[in-house]
This record gives sequence, C-alpha cells and structure tokens, in this order.
Amino acid sequence: MTDGTEQPLEVEHFEFGTSDPETAESVTKSVYGDCRQSGSGAEDFTFSFRRTSAGGISLDHVVHTMDMSVDYAGTDGLMFIFVTGGTFGVASSDQEARLRIGDTALYPTGVPVRLGWDRLRAEILSVPMEAVERAAGPGGGAVRFLGTTPVSPAMDRYWRSTVGFVSHQLETPHSPLSSPLVRAQTLDLLGSAAVRAFPNTTMTADYQPGPGHASAAAVRKAVEFIDANADRPVRLSDIAAAAATSPAALEAAFPLHHGTSPLGYLRRVRLERAHRDLESTDPASGASVPRIATRWGFPQSGAFAAHYHDVYGRPPGNTLHT
Repeated sequence: MTDGTEQPLEVEHFEFGTSDPETAESVTKSVYGDCRQSGSGAEDFTFSFRRTSAGGISLDHVVHTMDMSVDYAGTDGLMFIFVTGGTFGVASSDQEARLRIGDTALYPTGVPVRLGWDRLRAEILSVPMEAVERAAGPGGGAVRFLGTTPVSPAMDRYWRSTVGFVSHQLETPHSPLSSPLVRAQTLDLLGSAAVRAFPNTTMTADYQPGPGHASAAAVRKAVEFIDANADRPVRLSDIAAAAATSPAALEAAFPLHHGTSPLGYLRRVRLERAHRDLESTDPASGASVPRIATRWGFPQSGAFAAHYHDVYGRPPGNTLHT
C-alpha cells in the first residue's frame, strides 16, 4: 500500500470550568498571554473553556459571566472572535469594534489592545499569520490588517461560512485535520478567506506585476516535483520554487501542457494515489474509504466519492472491496 511519509497530526482537546474568578484569570493568562484584568459581578460566576486544536489552528468556546475590562499585550497571530452571547469590545490605538450577538471581529495584531465584555459567550479562532502571508502571494509583502470587521455584509457571510466549515472539520470525531495534507489546505483556505474578508494592505496595493513566462522545462520540473511530493503538504509557491519560476507564470503555462492548473494536477496525482491504495489495501485490515481519502487530502468523503466515480466509473468502496 502506498503511504505518505507525513505522520498524522494529533488533534488536541482541552476543557476546563470553574466558579472562581482568580482561577479563571489564571487560565486565560496561560492560554492567551499576559494581561491585566479587572471586573465586577463575581456573584454566581461561571467560567468555561473548551479548546480543540490541530497544528496551529485552534477553536475555543468561552463562557465568562462577569463584566470585565482587560488590557492585553496583544498577539502576533490572528485571533477572530464570534459573539454568541453578551457583548464584547476590542480597541487599539487606531481601531475599535463593539460587538453584540452574531457579530465577528479580528483582534488587532502586533499591538496592545483593550478588551471589554459583559456576560460573554464566544468562539475564538486562532490562525498563524503565515497563512495570510502565503495567501497574499510573493508580491504581497508583510500583510497588515487595517480594520477589525469584514469589509461588507457579503464578506461577513463568506467568512462565517468558511469558519463554519473549518470548525466542523476540526471538531468532528476522527477529525480530517489530523492529516497533514488536509491541515495545509485548511490553513490556505483560512488565509485566503481572511485576506478577502477583512480590510488589509493587499487591497490597497498599487502595482500588480504580470505573470511572466514559464518554459516547458520549468513545467516539467514542476510535474516532477509534484509527482515526488504528492504525499506531503505542497503549495503553489513550493512548486514554483522547485521549477525556478514564479507562481503566476507557472499557473499561466501549466494548462497549456496538462489541461489543468498546478494544484489541479496535484489533486489528480493524489486521486491516483488514493486509487492505488484502494486497490492494494485489504479491507479486513480496518482501512476505510474516508480514511484513505483523508490521507490523500480529501476530507469530504461524499465529494471524494463523486470525484472518484467521475474518473474511475465506480464508487471507491467497490474498488476497496474488490
């Protein structure tokens, strides 16, 4: 059986609850970093915290029933909050947002912030800044966010939909994010969605260079790299670097030779590898179609089955049990 060399990631779970404000403060500091907290309403206080994380992506469910003011040193990563109960405010020297139930915001990055909330229920998604920098592309430079809320109601809905999908994938039993390939795809999805949804410096760039030219030899190098590394997390920038060309040039030239984009070809190769595994695996070993599909970067078993049927003319389960 063909097997990727990347080892599965551990999806970690942590859950905690207390009625003691000092214990809650200690936990929040250990999770989010140093801060100065003050508040009122400790009577009948409830604090609960539940985190699910995988390789740099984490989703927290937080309940904190006091009226709080918090001075926070800030974060270099990306933290997005979704208010599901109570009120929440976040402010830096030049940005401010006040949120109610149903609102979402991005914490200002790299600067001190003041947070305030009252009887808060919220979800907090944390994503590495590198995901956004990759989404901005090689010409994007360091990305700086210029606001805390989505640029439009349509982008707000798009962001919510994206995060809802990722949250389900992360928190589902036997999460597909344990696959390094799926995790890399998910980081790219979140980075791209954040760059589209929240105001940032990529939206104000004055100059966008043309794609340039990638030779047939560069395309061949790209194909060789994909074939040799399909079992690893691979991004367009990795393929272009191996081919000694730019991502834009490679994307422009690749369809002329292979009828699809570089990432489309990568998906094709991974489907073929999954097909080989289905053919060679003994179903008595406990292997399943979803497990094999996830290993090769296809986290949605229904979509994988449809795609597989389109290419091979039969359901993947038939191949596994033949």
